[in-house]
Amino acid sequence: MSSGAILDQPGLLFTDMIRINAARFRDKPAVICGENQLSWTDFHRRTNVVGNALIDLGLKKGDKVCLVMNSSILMFELIWGTVKAGGVIVPLNRMMSADGLAATINNCDARFLFADADATQSVDAVRGELGKVDADGFFVVGGEAPGWRIAEPILATGSEQEPDVGLTMADPMNIIYSSGSTGAPKGIEHSQLARHIYTLGFGPGLEMTRFSVPLCSTPLYTNGTWITMLPAVYLGGTTVLMKKFSADAFLQTVQDHGCTHAFAVPTQFIVLVESGVVGNYDTSSLKVLMSGGQAIASTTVDLLQEQLPHVRLYECYGITEGFSTLASPEDKALPGKGKTVGLALFGGELVILDDDGNVLPPGEVGDIAGYGPALMTGYYNNPEATAKMTWHDHRGRTFLRSGDLGRMDEDGYLYIAGRVKDMIKSGGINVYASDIEDVFMRHPAVAEVAAIGIPHERWVETPLLLAIKREGHDISEEELREWGNPQLGHWQRVSRVEFRETFPRATHDKILKRALRDPYWPQS
Repeated sequence: MSSGAILDQPGLLFTDMIRINAARFRDKPAVICGENQLSWTDFHRRTNVVGNALIDLGLKKGDKVCLVMNSSILMFELIWGTVKAGGVIVPLNRMMSADGLAATINNCDARFLFADADATQSVDAVRGELGKVDADGFFVVGGEAPGWRIAEPILATGSEQEPDVGLTMADPMNIIYSSGSTGAPKGIEHSQLARHIYTLGFGPGLEMTRFSVPLCSTPLYTNGTWITMLPAVYLGGTTVLMKKFSADAFLQTVQDHGCTHAFAVPTQFIVLVESGVVGNYDTSSLKVLMSGGQAIASTTVDLLQEQLPHVRLYECYGITEGFSTLASPEDKALPGKGKTVGLALFGGELVILDDDGNVLPPGEVGDIAGYGPALMTGYYNNPEATAKMTWHDHRGRTFLRSGDLGRMDEDGYLYIAGRVKDMIKSGGINVYASDIEDVFMRHPAVAEVAAIGIPHERWVETPLLLAIKREGHDISEEELREWGNPQLGHWQRVSRVEFRETFPRATHDKILKRALRDPYWPQS
């Protein structure tokens, strides 16, 4: 009798499930984008072809492939073809500056780069700095560009046989670059196992099955998009991609393809509920909406429930580095838990830490830290940043510190108080920006707010509220201040209100508070 382990892997890889789903679901759509789609049979075949074409180009296991592309069928094929070839997929934000692109492409040691035709100029501006990309490793998609190889015919030359590169759960699968909301973006590397556990958490958590049709309304370079995309690929659902978000485009896509699930950020939900067009479309197929990226206002939730009463709204909190929470409608309905972002996702554990690394009891605010098999391998090529983020418990387990402030109640439910760097110290008292924002977001004329600390001669810092008005509503800055301040403690009250047309934003439309604060503080 063999002494070897019967189970050599903790589950089936994504590559296994693509092959299995192709046999099970054959003609069912695996992915749809606009008028184009691929059946599961064609998706399996095409990703084999793309993967083998990359191998024929010289891709070795662990090599990095950067994508500077909008969501499309070909981008989807490149993601999964790269995974089948044993490469590491690195989707990049097309809106990055040329210098930002150079920094990220060099940081991840990319060997190959694929870019939409209208994105090649940004890359060309810094091409001389990209010494790690193969000289013939620049590929243009959807057009032509001088000095670039046309991707489509080359990617069609590979064998239709599934690549056999000996993938394991320990192998790296992707690098997602952080939003840079607190500084320079960092490359977050996830293993096959981390993405497997991520899928097992969000798939069942969001009620996804092989019949699910998730709509990806955010770009594929953002980690939140993968919340529904990964379970759809693993379970055999149909992933629907959007190139550009608008209320009409979102609703038309739901109607045309019978979308059942959608992840979106609060600003997208605001656009949706303020559009006045929700009732013009058939949204009966839509079962689950999920909000993430930042807190969603109660007024937006109320409008969503009014306009889409048949839809279940989930809220999540998480960091791309690998731990998350999920709050179901049932969680939110429990007494006193209306503002929770939920419990730790499947397989994860959360603690709240003080400045000295001590675990805080329920009810006390501190740094949120998480543990579990979905955590990143580390920041790629940045061990110093990785070390700064880690904390070890008494058992020697490695937790990641989020840099976000929160508290947990006696039942383990998490509540967000803001980022550590967003905390305002006024007269020596800690003022949490989220407490201020929660109050002012309840005003019907307010679409979004951001509370920041600005210099004060006596108190060192004092709260300032920046606000964006809802379309069609009118209120003065002083009227809003006088409405909100009486609902706050004396130490929390804002010194003034300023209206803005827009806020600077990072990935997933997160508000860049650093950019809001900087003009008010003297630069050293």
